[in-house]
Amino acid sequence: MSFRQLLFISLAFASLLSLNVCAQELNQSQQVDDIEVIEVVNGQDFTSPNYQILHRDDFVNSSQTLSDLLQTVNGIQIRQISGLGNPTSISIRGSTGKQVQFYIDGQLVNDSQFGGFDLNQIPTEQIESIEISKNQAIGTGATPIGGVIRINTYNPLEDTTKITLAAGSFDYQEINIIQNNAFKNHSFSFGGNYVSSKNNYDYLVPQSFNDSSTSINEPLKNNEFKKHTLFINENAQFGQHQIRVNIQYNNQEKALPNYQNNSPENGSKLESDNIRYSYQHNWLSDSSWLDNIEFELNYEDKDELYVNSPNESRRNNGEYHTIKKHLGFKPLFTWQTLKLTPFLNYNEQKFTSKSKRNGKPNQCNGISSCDIAAQQKQFNYGVRAEWQPNALPISSYVLASKLDEDNSNIAINHDDAEKYQNNDNYLSYELGVNYQNGNFKTLVNFSKGIRTPTLYELFGDRGSFKGNDNLLPEEAENISISAQYRYQQFSFSSSIYQQELENSIVAIFNSSNVGSYSNVNNAKLLGFEFQGTYQVMKNLSIILQSNLIDSETSSKFSAFDQKKLPGIYHQQFSTALQYQINDAWKINLKTNIDKELYFNLSNKFENKNNKLGNGNPADRITSDLSINWQTQKHKLALNINNLFNDNYQDLANRPAQGRSIQLKYTLEGI
Repeated sequence: MSFRQLLFISLAFASLLSLNVCAQELNQSQQVDDIEVIEVVNGQDFTSPNYQILHRDDFVNSSQTLSDLLQTVNGIQIRQISGLGNPTSISIRGSTGKQVQFYIDGQLVNDSQFGGFDLNQIPTEQIESIEISKNQAIGTGATPIGGVIRINTYNPLEDTTKITLAAGSFDYQEINIIQNNAFKNHSFSFGGNYVSSKNNYDYLVPQSFNDSSTSINEPLKNNEFKKHTLFINENAQFGQHQIRVNIQYNNQEKALPNYQNNSPENGSKLESDNIRYSYQHNWLSDSSWLDNIEFELNYEDKDELYVNSPNESRRNNGEYHTIKKHLGFKPLFTWQTLKLTPFLNYNEQKFTSKSKRNGKPNQCNGISSCDIAAQQKQFNYGVRAEWQPNALPISSYVLASKLDEDNSNIAINHDDAEKYQNNDNYLSYELGVNYQNGNFKTLVNFSKGIRTPTLYELFGDRGSFKGNDNLLPEEAENISISAQYRYQQFSFSSSIYQQELENSIVAIFNSSNVGSYSNVNNAKLLGFEFQGTYQVMKNLSIILQSNLIDSETSSKFSAFDQKKLPGIYHQQFSTALQYQINDAWKINLKTNIDKELYFNLSNKFENKNNKLGNGNPADRITSDLSINWQTQKHKLALNINNLFNDNYQDLANRPAQGRSIQLKYTLEGI
């Protein structure tokens, strides 16, 4: 057991003792004093076609993972490879996963070394709400290219005890336990989650392990996944001070299959051990011009172990350690119809790697990868101004942000290693104007977003992948025009958006198979989103969604010139039926048609497993069914994904897991 595990268990035990004492005090005083509800300030109270909030009650009793939930949002595409626990990334309006900012309780958790994030590191049971912005910052911060996903963790305001059990296809199992107690001036909650799956769905193995000359369709071996998550939340209010403390521990292990021959001797896997601390302090002012001051402090410590063991005689290990720190300071000034929010953010990440081949340290010789120590320091500051006159139906905002970045990298197993450094600063901004008249609302947004190069893109591994410290950041100018309208049983929202991307960062390999990242192309993207809802009768609604993207790249490399952006569906259509049979029963059926997907930047490779039969690359049709039943204390959800389609290609052109069934039972208010 690691030191962090012991520390977490000790904190949990101490918190339970504290909870017991507080409960005794509450029982003695509850007859005299009424319980006071703690209201936490949240400035994100607006919605639009470009921004929406998913509330806990709408997803917690039905969704299996955060990925399942997010892919129902129009304009979002999920890239998941080979079942539960494998890398999952997100695309918003044609972006790459690195261009999307991912926040947990205010902390930007994108990995500085490689740029991504673990989308499913938090179980849906431990999420209070999800904020989604498709082309602009949420509140303050640097403007992104590909939007923002912000997770706000569980924050109950009343006593509750909840147990959830789930089982499903491919030996899927899940257990959730949550306990919350509300006192006069604070609330305390804790809980745990366990999830596992064998992921042993059928897969067409190109070269059978028993006979390499034949292909065979068989269950994937060594593809298991299991995860344990624990959390503690404390909310307190003392006069004008609102304080929130959150601790989350996550341990997971994912076996890595051999897709080429599905070898039973394969023992490759990836393990991770992660703990995150979050502290938020909000001071509410009595001043007429200062509304509040918000302070944030976050710390995250993560260990990863990658084992590459294709057989018993070979075992290569990679040990990775990441530390993330975040400090944030944000006052809110108000003067008549104007709100002004200056902000300061400091982010620091450290990454180290240690590798061994059959128990011996890896040599840094310029051919094989070097073990490294890398560091990134970011100082982000700026201001957001909002104007909302009382007598006019318009409002507007402007956000300007400056990002100073200091990056370094050094080989740790080389006596004469040179320390590589890169320093730069970047400017991003955005402007929005809203007009609302009755049931009609329209918005115009313009922004310049950035995605700075990752440490791996800048410095490589000093082996077969070389760094390029001359990389320019990816930059994009976005403009969108959106509208919302509601009339009786009918409502719709739509957006037209355009993006001009410059300096796209792409990996290039030479004839010796040595790679490096380069700014190789620009791209223009024009998109259209539409969602309409019609309430056919009191208990029956139909929802239509469409997402159309037209993209074209321009590059000095002829293979990448005048091509379509890879890794996204350019045409998506969906129809959903929601039928509330009675107070207890509800049925949802959704069908998706996804078309025109390209797997690489040169657009040369097309998926031959075409399910629509119209000659377009990588088309697919999927249907998802959910049946929900609930009473005051009991809830039951049956989810069937890919109801009619048991075999289609995922975004890595591998067979996906196809049809899966999950049954979820919840007991709340014991």
